[in-house]
Amino acid sequence: MRAPEIYLKKEQIFEIFVLFWVSFGWLALFASLLGIFYNVIFIVYIFLGALAFLIILPLNREKIQLNRFSLLIIVFSLLVIVTFAHYSTPTVFSGRDQGSFSEAAIRLAQNHQLKFSTDASREFFKIYGPGRALNFPGFDYANDGQLITQFPLSYTSWLAAFYGIFGLNGLAIANGVSFFIFLLSFYAVSRNFIKFRIAFLSLIFIASSFVFSWFFKFTVSENLALMLLWFGIYEFMLFLKNEKRFHFFSFFSAVGLLTFSRIEALAFLAVAVAILLFKNKNWKNLIFVKIGRRNLTMIAAAAVLYGINMAVNINAYTALIKGAIKPFLFLGTEVSGSNFFLMPLYVFKIFMAYALLGFIVVGIIGVIYFARRRNFSILVPFFIVLPSFIYLLQPAISVDHPWMLRRFLFAIIPASILYTAILLENFLKKHASLYFISAILLFTNLLVFSPYIKFSPNKDLLAQVGKISRNFEAQDLVLVDQAATGDGWSMMTGPMSFLYGKQAVYFFNPADLEKLDLKKFSNIYLVIPDENVKFYNKSAWWEKISVKNSYEIKNMILDSPMGEKRQTLLSQIYLPEKKEIDVQGKIYLLKK
Repeated sequence: MRAPEIYLKKEQIFEIFVLFWVSFGWLALFASLLGIFYNVIFIVYIFLGALAFLIILPLNREKIQLNRFSLLIIVFSLLVIVTFAHYSTPTVFSGRDQGSFSEAAIRLAQNHQLKFSTDASREFFKIYGPGRALNFPGFDYANDGQLITQFPLSYTSWLAAFYGIFGLNGLAIANGVSFFIFLLSFYAVSRNFIKFRIAFLSLIFIASSFVFSWFFKFTVSENLALMLLWFGIYEFMLFLKNEKRFHFFSFFSAVGLLTFSRIEALAFLAVAVAILLFKNKNWKNLIFVKIGRRNLTMIAAAAVLYGINMAVNINAYTALIKGAIKPFLFLGTEVSGSNFFLMPLYVFKIFMAYALLGFIVVGIIGVIYFARRRNFSILVPFFIVLPSFIYLLQPAISVDHPWMLRRFLFAIIPASILYTAILLENFLKKHASLYFISAILLFTNLLVFSPYIKFSPNKDLLAQVGKISRNFEAQDLVLVDQAATGDGWSMMTGPMSFLYGKQAVYFFNPADLEKLDLKKFSNIYLVIPDENVKFYNKSAWWEKISVKNSYEIKNMILDSPMGEKRQTLLSQIYLPEKKEIDVQGKIYLLKK
């Protein structure tokens, strides 16, 4: 049988490639909600997709248009991904979002469903009941006593699918796939407005920016959001241009999936709808002719799935909604007070310290420049991401840095770089200052980027946790102090449980020990650093404690001095320092 022949332009190859991975994300989300999250599903999907590409593309290679510029962009993007991944360490430690995402993903891959429990978690549920599972960061207790992630599901299921296939390396591969697609999508968006040279320069700006290289190392939802948002923007621009239903399908497939990960996506969709209605006065023609019934069916199905998702993971959406309205509450309460200017000023100082201020300022100038000339087609990407610019006034996130830069990672910073590049070509193309401004922006980028690109937090910590885990058996209860590793954002309890199979629990309330049914466990251990023994030795049960072993942990993290919030907002900003941690502690055995 003769293979079907197709005519593919490079843009179509790109769209098919991205939609393959967007569909992969939808498949992972479906599987997680249905409780059928099995590795074989994703292995078969990737195998069939790869087989289709391997069969069809070579047979039609003479009809595929891929020039040297496109190849350069692909090779450059792959080199960026390989470099970033090489200096990354799996972020599996408990205490902060990246560890919670990783644990939720790994638990999903292991248990094939979202909910799970351990002997230890069931005992602590008897103390705390439904709601926030304080001893298991990033999780809530359901009414039946099982644990479920506090975070939206699309990024969790995305990570879980890759982990199920590739193990711990799958976490970096998952971020690599999404960041690769983001780079290509961002380039595709920019090429609608500028020539290759400046479009390529904009990619260099991204690749040399600290913020992208840093958060690539972490399992945070912004990594998937980069891919979905910017591919969605690209497809939306094509739909506005040629009104092909395929482009609307691609747009909604991407941004629709983003709604299952980021609450901002609902605002992005609302802006897109407003743009379509503004351009198309006949809304019936827009909906039933241009968008079409099949796409409407897809939207309805996604809405139903969204409702199911909210029902399954309601606590995650409650937290998301609270986070979404926090900036508006801030504006309502602080608009007339002196505190109103503290946060924007702090954000300004953060941008300056991390070499982002130049892009923000030049990008905003670019937006104003094109708005005054009523060149609204160029402003479409800006309009889409505009709702996220409220974070410049109130990021609604912890103010420690570089952590708080997450808020600006997937929308504001890329948009600023995009409009910086467009302005450089359209406004300064006849002036030598183009090269000077570009050189300054790149140089300041590298000043921040270079000292940290090779640094990987917690690089050797997992091996040390594995060594400590060998002190315990599977039916021992292991109660771990928050500072046992020297960093409360990198607790050992998560990997000790889901990677090494121990009943490890983050332990913060000594009184809980008297409420537990200890007969269900073979032995009861406590892992406490020497400096924190004073928090436990006044408890009545401390008399039953004996030392089983000593432990030591040596680690490297990135540290920024933090004080009281107002003091932090007013203080001068310094880049974080690499901090060595050396923790001495003991493993204690409790006699029953």
